[in-house]
Amino acid sequence: MSDKDLNIQKENELTEGRRVDSWLSPAVDIFENEEKLTLVADLPGVAKERLNLGIDQGILTIEALAPASGGGAGSYREFGTTGYHRRFQLPDTLDFDQVGADLKDGVLTVTLPKTAAARPRRIEVTVH
Repeated sequence: MSDKDLNIQKENELTEGRRVDSWLSPAVDIFENEEKLTLVADLPGVAKERLNLGIDQGILTIEALAPASGGGAGSYREFGTTGYHRRFQLPDTLDFDQVGADLKDGVLTVTLPKTAAARPRRIEVTVH
């Protein structure tokens, strides 16, 4: 996969194509409660324009380009361009139309609400 170009898409427009020399799996924390599933991924230095987040056939894909290392023309570079890539199989109990994402200070937070049918509910008992 390191020989392919990563194309970042924003609103179905190709904004940047760039060769990625290596891929990293970002650290991700997953939290679940009765109402939602929350993924928190560490993507240090990644700007919104360099992030591609999508759900296709129940699979959440996170792809991002890491910021280019220092400027200038070097005679030797030990590390090449790095990209982040991670995929998650999502349960069918989520409401994919209500998914939200927030990127702040290199931390991506994806909120995946559960469907009403998947949420626990309390049944009231009437006494006669």
